[in-house]
Amino acid sequence: MEQLVTVKQGMQPTFDGVQVGIVKIGVADGAPAIQVWIRTEEQERKQAFREGHSVALPGAGTLRFDSIQPADGTTAASAVLAYDALNSHKP
Repeated sequence: MEQLVTVKQGMQPTFDGVQVGIVKIGVADGAPAIQVWIRTEEQERKQAFREGHSVALPGAGTLRFDSIQPADGTTAASAVLAYDALNSHKP
């Protein structure tokens, strides 16, 4: 079952033991983008994504960047992440 999470810059949600630090939400090359740190006990990496992209979280499931809303002066930047756990993690 997919889990939707709304995040803001600075948040660090954890998905099945994988920490995803929200470094920056903004615009890159004219399109909404998000930069995250993906951390496990064994590794960590910083990566940037665009809306609709997804990434396999090591030993966990798949994280998709459903929507990315850069700050517009009146509203803080935010993003909606969709996490789909591996079948082996489901009860």
